Amino acid sequence: MAAIDDVLKYLTTNEIKWVDLQFFGIDGTMHRTTISKNDLEESTFTKGISGADLSEVYGKSEQGELVLLPDPDTIARVPWEQSTVRLICDVIAIPSGEKFLKNPRYMLERMETNLSALGIKNALIGTEVEFYIFENITTDRTSVGRGAGTILDSRESYWSPSPMAGKKSGAYTASPVDSLYPARIQIANALEEGFGMEVVAHHHGRSQTSQQCMEFRERNPKNAADALSTLKQVTKNLTLVANAISCFMPMPVEGEKGSTLSIHQSMWKTGEANAFYDSSDEYAQLSQTARYYIGGLLEHAPALCIFTNPTTNSYKRLAADPKVLGWSKSDRTAAVQVPFKKKNDKEGKRVAYTLSDPSVNPYLAYAAVIAAGIDGIKSKIDCGDPLEQGEKKKKPKDVPDSLKAAVGALENDSKFLKGVFSAEILGDYLNLKLAEHRESMKTVPAWEMNKYFNV
Repeated sequence: MAAIDDVLKYLTTNEIKWVDLQFFGIDGTMHRTTISKNDLEESTFTKGISGADLSEVYGKSEQGELVLLPDPDTIARVPWEQSTVRLICDVIAIPSGEKFLKNPRYMLERMETNLSALGIKNALIGTEVEFYIFENITTDRTSVGRGAGTILDSRESYWSPSPMAGKKSGAYTASPVDSLYPARIQIANALEEGFGMEVVAHHHGRSQTSQQCMEFRERNPKNAADALSTLKQVTKNLTLVANAISCFMPMPVEGEKGSTLSIHQSMWKTGEANAFYDSSDEYAQLSQTARYYIGGLLEHAPALCIFTNPTTNSYKRLAADPKVLGWSKSDRTAAVQVPFKKKNDKEGKRVAYTLSDPSVNPYLAYAAVIAAGIDGIKSKIDCGDPLEQGEKKKKPKDVPDSLKAAVGALENDSKFLKGVFSAEILGDYLNLKLAEHRESMKTVPAWEMNKYFNV
């Protein structure tokens, strides 16, 4: 952990002039205000700094005036901006110093308290995320009523005249068809060298049109959420500098599978024991605790969708790449997968939730997913047999097929979030998602014009 003194020393010894204070809205959007390094003092890290009118982001606060509280552990030099470091901030109210109940990052702190009550010393989350990099995107917005068209350009797409255009699945494609390998290297190097985030692997995504995949080393939940937010920021800025554009939309290219976010999870007890590992289990060396955890993930999966699949576009991705609400070590259609690459892997035993997509607010999504698993442990929820065995199948629940259905699923199943999500952030978040659904219902997409214009 970085000490406050170390941060202040870094500013003075590295010719830093500006400090980017970054914070996140309820939908996960990154916001920032930039201050002079001279205004960052030791007291800033304990009492906060009034560097922005936060009501513009969160609305009126019932807790009092809001200020930003920088987290010294998140300091990093921003490689594409001159003389600038970033600090991710929490939000507190003054003069009380209370944590702001609508700050998404705070939900993961509340989650840590719940884990401690179960005897869990630490939770680790590894992130495997897909996204796209396009050479150009053009959208016609001259008139709303006239209709909007979007043109995507990529030398790897099937419509591209380039001889490097792929014609099959893009998974693990090699150069030169994998034409954006240098871009991934630049992104990975910036994450590791500038932001201290270890990239385990990267490769071309499953879809052929310039889809990328990057995997982070396991971190505690808040740091893992910081890592995904930082990946988005780094990728968007570096591609912009290169006259390209990145996209974390779940389903930007019709006819492809879209982008998935796999959330790898493990729980650790006092004494550094992996609570998910059991050497005597014949199927996947998975403990009963892990099976209960999986039971919680599957039981609450429909309600989780509002956090793990939070856009109208998310449900187009699920339609193109459907998942079964079951678990497995080998069936790739399972919503919960148990990686099993080698035996007796005490350190690596984990479960992966694969239903989610990269449009998430990771602070809310990770908190909700862990809450579902923890409820499975507390309530001893049976996960049934893995999909390929099927001897003790539970009646599978349906995955919501729309944002509205996901809101309804959470309204019918929200008790597992008690003590983790504040009522304030939950209410605002659901209202935001319902508003998005209503807005989408008023649009006329190209598919409907083609299908019904001549009825």
